[in-house]
Amino acid sequence: MHSVYSDGTYTVEQIISEAKVLGLKQIAITDHNILKGSIIGSQISDVDFVVGVELSVDYNGAEVHLLGYFPNGSDYSSVNFVIKEKNAYKKMAIMEMIENLNDMGIELDLLDLNKFAKGTINRVHICMALKEKGIISSIQEGFENYVGEHCKAYVETKTISLAEACDAIHEDGGIAVIAHPYEYEDVGPIDDFLEGIKDIVDGIECYHPSATPENSQHLVEFANAHDKLITGGSDFHGDNKPNITIDMMKVDEKYKIKRK
Repeated sequence: MHSVYSDGTYTVEQIISEAKVLGLKQIAITDHNILKGSIIGSQISDVDFVVGVELSVDYNGAEVHLLGYFPNGSDYSSVNFVIKEKNAYKKMAIMEMIENLNDMGIELDLLDLNKFAKGTINRVHICMALKEKGIISSIQEGFENYVGEHCKAYVETKTISLAEACDAIHEDGGIAVIAHPYEYEDVGPIDDFLEGIKDIVDGIECYHPSATPENSQHLVEFANAHDKLITGGSDFHGDNKPNITIDMMKVDEKYKIKRK
């Protein structure tokens, strides 16, 4: 799940409160490239809470997402170093995208984005600012026409490799899980991708809104065959993804993340 500290619209407190009402047994906030909201959640949650993060990383020239889940008491030093480096690259890319939009005749600056961002600034915040200005009518329209990959204003963010990110997570005592494998268009056939990462990651997010039941079954079978952890998540973003609810994915309790 994602909070206001990245590209979600719910506060940490709202996420925890709704999860409790829904009777969820274990939750994690995995904001994009920032740990702050998740650490806060671990300190206030009365639901079993796992500190997590979702890192954007490079795999053979394609961007993929890596989930890191951490044990109680970690200092997150290695991952925070990676995050600091990534966020510097991200800010440069965001500034270039703003310049590109300005060149297209759209008046926008960093202050317009800051009012929506409580943590890292992402492309969704550009879309939120564009929507506020009446230039677009939805976040999806912003990605499709302005800041999505292959759009005129888009700028690719320099990033770190999947292996480097896994190493940082492991140094902090965490587990590294490849997120939503069926969402990537540039990694080649799914089985080739899974074979390529199986010796790098600890687990696979088998249950996700982007995966059909058949997809999930295939991922589970692959994970079991290669002794990989199985996880699942809703990828909840609040109003930014209105069709996804906090309890959208029902994952068997046997897949709960075990922490030291």
